Order: sequence, then structure tokens, then C-alpha cells
Amino acid sequence: MKLVSMINFVYSLDDNSHTVLGDAFKYCLVREYANFLNQPLNLGMFVPAIEVEGKWEVLEEPICYGVGDEQYYGSRMDEYQQALDKVLFEGFELTKVDDLGYYDLRNEAAIIEVYNPLDAETEFLDILDNGLYKISDLIKYAPTLTAKGQELSGLNK
Repeated sequence: MKLVSMINFVYSLDDNSHTVLGDAFKYCLVREYANFLNQPLNLGMFVPAIEVEGKWEVLEEPICYGVGDEQYYGSRMDEYQQALDKVLFEGFELTKVDDLGYYDLRNEAAIIEVYNPLDAETEFLDILDNGLYKISDLIKYAPTLTAKGQELSGLNK
């Protein structure tokens, strides 16, 4: 399911059943979606990442290297899985472009240039005047929502 504009979301709810209970439910869904769209973006919404002491750390899926490594692997896998469960948009990868701190955050439909997304001193996605600050700013890219994104947005109801 793709991220949609608020207008398209409201139109998708119009099923011509105007009961008090139905209208109250629709109002709750609209409010839930509006709150979702208003959330500030962070790196963990795109790729498995955790914030450590104010800086983002992108997590790679851990690999178990053999006997004696199981406990470390298990704890790293738990941490990775928790971060992966918080990703809201499917298919994004973070790729370093140069040594100046420029990265591309890309999927099959969009390339978003970001500057120092791992640096606490820089506002996430505060780059190249692309105007991406909240989830609603991503609507033009129509990213696909993960199951968690659909749950938090209310689009799966």
C-alpha cells in the first residue's frame, strides 16, 4: 500500500454509509492518518537504524560466524529485528556518495539526497532545500508502506 495524500485518503473512506457510528469511526481514521502524516522524518523510518547518543547508526543484518558466536549474534539479531520492525517505508537503501558527508537515500521510485544523516549536529534530511521534514512531504514519491507503516497510519483498517 502506498502513502497517499489526505484528500485521497478521505475519498477512499466515502462509502455512502452515513451512520453516527460510521461517521465517528471515519473521523477517528482521518485524525489518525493526519497525525501519522505530521510526524517528523527520521532515518529509522527508511532503513534499520538506531539512535545512539543522538547519532544514527545504520544496522546491517548480523551474520553468525560459527560456534561461540551465538550469544553475540542473538543479541545483535534482536537489535536488528527491533530496528527493522520500526521501518515504515519499503525498499530504501542508504548509499554514501562522497567523503563530504553526502548520501543518497533511494528506492526504485525516488532518490533523496541527504547530508550527514548519521550526524547529530545536522537535522535529518535538511539538505539541498528538498523540503522533506514530515511524512506528508514524501507523498510526491508515493513510497510503499511496510506493515508497520500501514498499522501506524491506519491505512490497514
